[in-house]
Amino acid sequence: MVFARYLVEPRLFTQLPPDWAGIFGRRAPLTVEIGFGNGEFLTEEAARHPEFDYVGFELSLTCIEKACRKFHAAGLTNVRVVRLDGRFGLRELFPDGSVRRVIVNFPCPWPKARHAERRLVNAEFARTLAAVLEPGGVFELTTDALFFAEEARGNLAATGCFGIEGPLEIQGEPRTRYERKWRARGLKIYRMAARKLGPAAVERIAEGRMPHVRLKTELDKEDIPRKVVGLKEVWPRGAFVVKEAFVAPCGDEVLLRTFATDDDFQQQFFISVSRDAKGWIVQLDGATVPFRTPAVKRAVFAVAKRLEENGVEP
Repeated sequence: MVFARYLVEPRLFTQLPPDWAGIFGRRAPLTVEIGFGNGEFLTEEAARHPEFDYVGFELSLTCIEKACRKFHAAGLTNVRVVRLDGRFGLRELFPDGSVRRVIVNFPCPWPKARHAERRLVNAEFARTLAAVLEPGGVFELTTDALFFAEEARGNLAATGCFGIEGPLEIQGEPRTRYERKWRARGLKIYRMAARKLGPAAVERIAEGRMPHVRLKTELDKEDIPRKVVGLKEVWPRGAFVVKEAFVAPCGDEVLLRTFATDDDFQQQFFISVSRDAKGWIVQLDGATVPFRTPAVKRAVFAVAKRLEENGVEP
């Protein structure tokens, strides 16, 4: 019940970006925290500023559970959480100029050179911030890694859309568990704030429509795995591969476990090949609904094409 109150599942929405005013039941300035951990900071912020609505992104289910318990104990109604990579979520779930603040506390700095592409505040993320922040909106970064903050500043400055302060060493009462931990070790803490001054736009790739193809040929369900397992495509901004198939013991249906990648956003899902009164249809299975990105749609259409090529007229 605690999860049901706070957890949002945007993959199920038929319209993206979603209507956050409808989700919260009111229209209020939006603050987004990416990687909220156990929810300590997010809980305190939402309680201190009831006039704001807060959306938090986190991948750890354990962290989400702990945070939701804190929200519930504090009686909060102005917080929602999404289990999703915050880079993708910020770009796909918020219209241009719709967010007042974006907060990131102690993201992993990925200090090794070979891991640089995993760092959060890269050039693409900077463009996303420039798009979704409202005029005068602010991005706040707190970190113990000065090199990370300086690199982030450079990427933000390159957009030409921000006035930037810092990174500067900060003192005062720690705001998060990590800040208390690092201070106890004698580490310095830095904060940077970037205020949006100029307009920007970003390309979004997810949509609400469900891809499907009605086949014109007849199939033998037992033969479907041989035809499509191993099917894959790779292109500059994406890829997919059909890994394995599960044939239903009763009825005409085959589920295809599929992986897809759009840039660096990865998804695993099932494609259903099933027969109804009108014939065979290829579509996403409802048990693992992914975001309908170009790679996901391409996988559905490629499976349908392969089966059409090898099918027979009914």
